[in-house]
Amino acid sequence: MKKLLAMLLALTMVLSMSAFALADGESEVISDVEDTITILAPPIITDYTTHLQGWIEEFNKMYPNLHIEVTPSSWDDNVSRLSTLCLSGDAPDIANIECQTLGTYVDMGVAIDITDYMPEGRLEDYDESVLGYMTLDDTLYGLPLYVSIQAMGGNKAMLEAAGVDVEKVQTEGWTYEEFLEAIEKGTTDDCFGFVFANAGITTTDFVHIFGSVAGLSNDFTADLKYAYTSENMLNLLKAIEEIISSGYMPNYGVEAGTRLVMLETGECMITGKAMPLFESNVNTNNAGIADGTAVEGSVEVEYVFLPCPIMEGATETCYGMANAFLPLRNKNTTDEHLKNVMLFLDYICSGEPAAKTAGDCYLSAVCESGREAQASMTLDQSEGNAAAAARAVSLVVAPPSGVTGEQSGIANTIMDEIIVPKMQALIAGETTAQEMYDTICEEAFAQFGEENCETGFIS
Repeated sequence: MKKLLAMLLALTMVLSMSAFALADGESEVISDVEDTITILAPPIITDYTTHLQGWIEEFNKMYPNLHIEVTPSSWDDNVSRLSTLCLSGDAPDIANIECQTLGTYVDMGVAIDITDYMPEGRLEDYDESVLGYMTLDDTLYGLPLYVSIQAMGGNKAMLEAAGVDVEKVQTEGWTYEEFLEAIEKGTTDDCFGFVFANAGITTTDFVHIFGSVAGLSNDFTADLKYAYTSENMLNLLKAIEEIISSGYMPNYGVEAGTRLVMLETGECMITGKAMPLFESNVNTNNAGIADGTAVEGSVEVEYVFLPCPIMEGATETCYGMANAFLPLRNKNTTDEHLKNVMLFLDYICSGEPAAKTAGDCYLSAVCESGREAQASMTLDQSEGNAAAAARAVSLVVAPPSGVTGEQSGIANTIMDEIIVPKMQALIAGETTAQEMYDTICEEAFAQFGEENCETGFIS
């Protein structure tokens, strides 16, 4: 009997080292064969790679045979670097992406139907509506970390000096006419009324986020027609043309890191893209003014998170984007390896890692285990910004179901090859809103067919 008990104890210890504790208390037993999992990770939150190393250590306590290799990347080169690796067959096992680029990797043939490899029952932890961001052709390709709300932020004192009722805007929204009047008053010889990151890859952010002004919430309408050939798009382009020609906004590309600096140094009144978490960035910079660690030339700023204004006739929305981890095939991929990859993928997208990542972005986790872990966390967020963020979340419109990988891939190509360079030309005054719109329509009609493009007004 003692010998039998000893054998059972030894077996229990072995199983405990090769099992992942699932949310419902069950375990998924895997092979103890040595394996290495690679991950490409940009700075999703401050010191993300440092946090990731800590989570890897916890993961290795359960799976000592699974080794994780992390390659840090910057936001600026993450997309181009990942594309290059995928094309060469050297894709990382897991990469961080923004959901609108999913179709690119599906078209490349490197994306994976994760339902074939996920531990049984684990998908039930994730919000079904959010999983839709990582679904094409009814196939789930990755796991979301969070859904960010992206709009605008501003200097409260400047806004009030320009006659803006900040509390009313945060709780009720505002019209495009009210916004235009505000940025006109906020523009001076040394301060722009409005600045948006619009250089290089961030041009897509400008279109997606500021597109909500004209009622554009996604690349495709609910009936799966391409949206950027609509009257709404022409209205948006004319509005941008008006803002730039009036001098309320720079007529040159603004880098992603520059627009927040311009807010912190008093060189702009309203900035984008903006997220609730920027309140923390600005507060940290404010604190550094006294000891010299702040951005040079900084002024004290009370940061306010603002909704985008809305044009007459359009439905108010807020741009929401799922940040997610995507598993990928490479030349060394096997089915057994993919099972290991899914274990780690699930681990960093749920529980405490999900809670920390979403929480540091001033967002709620998108899985039940993450929200449970967030219950003990607190955020240093102002009441007004918290209310504005909650309102913005309610205005997010998820991508319509039924979009195919081919549709998504074509939309991404038109964005990268037509809209981005033409938008940069529009900002520089080298083309007109009408000329840009006509070029978009010509390409979209050729790619999708005119019958699959929206040419009327999206209300």
